[in-house]
Formats: sequence, structure tokens, C-alpha cells
Amino acid sequence: THEVTRSVACTTSMQLERSWWRKKVPAFMLVLGIIGLMSHNVLTRTPPVPVVSDATVTTEGELITTYDADTGPFACAGASAGLAPGTGDGTTWRCIGGACIGAAQKCDGIPQCRDSSDEQACSGSASAGNMPSVGVPATGSSSGVAPTGSSSSSSSSNSNLGGAWGSSTGNTNDYGGMSAGSNPAVAPPPAPAPAPVLPVPTPGPAPPGSSSSNSISFPKASSYQPPPPPESSGGTNCFEKAGVTYAEAWRAQGTGFWDKFDYMTNDENFMPIQYLTREAAQEKQVTVAYEDRAILRAGPRAGHLKRTSAKVVTKQKWTYFLMAAKLNHVPWGCGTWPAFWTRSPDVAWPNGGELDILEYANEIASRSSLHVGVANKCTLDQSEFRKPGCPQFIEAEFNYTGDSNCVTHYPEAIGCAPNHLPLMTGEEMAAQPIIMAAEWTKDFIKIFRIPAAQAPPDLEAGTPTPDQWDQFIVAYYPFAASERNNPGSCPNSANLLKAQQLVLQLGFCGDWGAKVWLNSTCANNKGPALPSECVAVDPHNPMGEQIAGPRDCCTRFITDEQNQYGADEYLRQNAYFDVAW
Repeated sequence: THEVTRSVACTTSMQLERSWWRKKVPAFMLVLGIIGLMSHNVLTRTPPVPVVSDATVTTEGELITTYDADTGPFACAGASAGLAPGTGDGTTWRCIGGACIGAAQKCDGIPQCRDSSDEQACSGSASAGNMPSVGVPATGSSSGVAPTGSSSSSSSSNSNLGGAWGSSTGNTNDYGGMSAGSNPAVAPPPAPAPAPVLPVPTPGPAPPGSSSSNSISFPKASSYQPPPPPESSGGTNCFEKAGVTYAEAWRAQGTGFWDKFDYMTNDENFMPIQYLTREAAQEKQVTVAYEDRAILRAGPRAGHLKRTSAKVVTKQKWTYFLMAAKLNHVPWGCGTWPAFWTRSPDVAWPNGGELDILEYANEIASRSSLHVGVANKCTLDQSEFRKPGCPQFIEAEFNYTGDSNCVTHYPEAIGCAPNHLPLMTGEEMAAQPIIMAAEWTKDFIKIFRIPAAQAPPDLEAGTPTPDQWDQFIVAYYPFAASERNNPGSCPNSANLLKAQQLVLQLGFCGDWGAKVWLNSTCANNKGPALPSECVAVDPHNPMGEQIAGPRDCCTRFITDEQNQYGADEYLRQNAYFDVAW
């Protein structure tokens, strides 16, 4: 039992549902100290969608690369057009459903055909025509946190996939893994998969610019940020205070790091990606845990125009908390879309709420953002984070011109993001270890970015008091004060978000990174030439282009099927989370 100066029991009952929120579901180790400040009753309504347990998939296209039919860019052409379904010629194999795939992809353990016929009638255990194995849910319990002078309570947690994943051993200079306790400058990824033999259709000349609407949405370079506003000192009551001393209630660290998480395989962002199950991620060393760190990295290619990665989510959820994660390295670079965020397992996105603690794509600087639905609407009062003599926060959405309305409905409404400038890019954050922390109370949310070398002594002592960390605040959401100042602007501030899980993921391209490729420094620097060889495809406005298809610049670079662009080595060097705790 842990005690805290002020708080009530933190319920940890959890339902892991299939997610219908807008984004990703990642996770990483992380938290030195999630503590509940208010009891939370688990919702008892029937989930609107089937429950997903780790690798379990309920729709065929959720986990595997599929080919729609024998028409379109993957149509059987030339000699392959004469192949009978279910046969091959050494170069191409034709699915029972009619589409053609590379012969090397037949019986490789990863279904490519929509009907999975390429993984049927295979010899050997790796290709038995079945989907990857599914973890067996395990049941456990976790203790809550009680206020001083009260008894603690506990509740059962429907956690799945128990079982430890120990540290790997092997040569630290190759893809075989690292010995426990090693400290590589670069996280070694798994061995690259052979380039598929399926020819990439040769794109014709692209129209000038891009298929996307980003010339309107992002008129400036995607890395643009305005100069920080002038600041002065001497202000008072710059931030609201919780008046709480926290005690640790949950931790992920060491060789059992990934045991605290479930693996999600869905993608809601039109990415050229295959998120792996726990078993596959461990086999391919996309997620690895050592005594002193946990690694989540870009994996090898998987089928046509797909690359593997992982998205993990905590098995527990919390209402109100302080969380902290020490990140030795964060992913960065063209085509990457890393995110460390929270989501509700009980209420569909965005009504359950979403807090982005760290998120960015390509060379765009990281920013925090908050997303809610109309049912729990909230517009922040910008005067609360622009007080004279206090740190100044700028609304980072809509090219730094947003109105701080946190209601989200893409692409018209994209949430609120009051951030302190200058924002840091992934490359800048990866240069030295940092601690990312988030405090959520009934009145506000604060995001902290702390250089690990300046870690507050109270945090290291295990009794963090974030009221004393004002100098490290990089995003501030004063929803209760906004409602007091403007009644009706944030009417349900104490319940703005439902109980949240922590998510860590590494995505690629999609409806952010691919869309802004045209206006990024990645264009004509990485991957094929734009506009002569590719276009920047906006999934929300593709204008006839195939989303995450063979003409999309970002997808072509990230998947690099012909090993033309050096993507494997580029990602090996840059695209990985290294989490201490």
C-alpha cells in the first residue's frame, strides 16, 4: 500500500477493447509513479465493438497486407496474367482470389493474399496457413493508492499476456541482439528481410506539387515554427497547483518491461505498416528488454509496401495521475511518426479523450495536444497561459493560429495544443536523455520535458512534487480555470477525459507524415524524386492516388523495396525508442 498526501484509491480495472480512436496505440515502459487522485468506477456499458486481446484480430485486413483483387496496381501483368489461381512461375505466385504476389512471399509465414491462400499447403511450422499465434489472457490484480489515514483498495485487472521476455544475447555489432546491460550507441534492429521480388510499378510523371491538399493546410515548410514570444519575469500564479505529493504505484523497468503492456495490431492512420503481435515483435527483435533499458524499433519489411513496427498499451488504466518516463533515445527522421500518448479503453475516440505527450512526424518538432469530443467539449482560455510576467504558451495547431478548441474531428478540427516555444525536434531530443512527464488532475494537465541530467531530486527520491517543476513545463491545459473565466467553455472539466491507458508506438508516413512530405526537408532528400517519380498523397484527399501506394513518396522511402534509398540503415541508426524506465 502506498500513501499520498491527498488522494483516493486508483482503480485499475481495465477492459482492452478494439480501438476506434483516431490513432495509434503504443507504449513503452514508463512511469515512475502513476498515482490516482480520485476513485474511478469502471464503465459497465457493453462495448460498441468486439474486445481485442493482444494479437487477436477480428477483421482480416487488420494485421496482414491484403490485395484487393486482380485489378489495380497489383494486377497480374505479362506472363503472370496467364497463371492459374493457386499457381506460380518462380517469379510470381497467384492468389486463389486472383491477385499476384512475389514468389518469395509464398509460404513466408506472413499472409499477403486477402484469402491467405499464399500460406496454405505449406510445409514446415513457419507457414501453416494460420495467423500468428494469439496470447492467452491472464488474470491478475493490482493495488490502488489510498489517501493518508485511509485503507487501500484493490480491484482485479483483466490483463493479458503474462510471461516474461528476458534479455537477449548475441553479437552487439549485428542484428542478433545485445547482451544484458550493454549500452549501444545505436539500437541494433532485426535482420532486414529480403527485398520482395514483386516489381514496383513504375510511376508516371506526377502533377506539379502533390495530390494532397497540404499546400493549403501547411502553406509553410512543415518544420516551421514562429519565434518564441517575448517573456518577462515577475508574474504570479502562473500555473495552478495540485498541492499533492505522489508515491509510486506502477513501474515498467528491466527485463520484464514489456510484460506490462499489450500489443495492438490495428492502424487507423493509413500507414504502410504492419504492427506486430507480441510473439512476432519478440521474434523479430522489434521490442526487446534488457536489465537497464527497453527497445522499440522499426522492423524489417513485411510484404509489399509494408514495414513492421510495434504499438503497445498499458494493461492498466488510471483516472488522474503523475507519470514519468526516462527516454535515452527517441525515434526521428524522414517517414517516422513516433508517439507517446494516452487513450480511453472504455469510451470511443474522441469522447474518451486523448492526450499526446510526445508526437511528431518527419522533421516536424514534437508538440503536445489534447483531443476530446463534442460530448465533453472544451475550449481553453488563452489568457490563462499568456499571463504577464509568466511563461508564454502558443497554440501550436493550424500553423500556430489555433483557437484552443480541444474538440477534434479530423481534418476540420484537430484539437488544442498550448505549447511553450521553441519546440524540439526528435533529432534534438535524441541527442541526450530526457524525462517526459505528465500530470493530470481534475483542474489541469501539465506536460514536462526535463533533461535527465537535471532530474528533480524529489523525482529521483520517489516522492515527486511536480508543483515545483514549473521551469520544465512545455504544455499547459488549464481547463477548470477556462470554465471559471468563460462559463460553458469547458463545462465538464473534472471529467474531460475518461480513465486513460499509456500508449507507445512507432508509425510511418500515414495521414500526417505522407501528407506533409511535399513541404518537408525530406522531399527530394530521401526517397524518389518529387514530382517526377512520386507524389505526396493526402489520405483525406487522395485525388485519385492510392493511399500508402507505390506513388506515395513517403511510403516508397520507408518500404524501400528495391534497396535504392538506404532506408534500412537510416532507420537502424535513428528509428528506435530506448527507454530506461
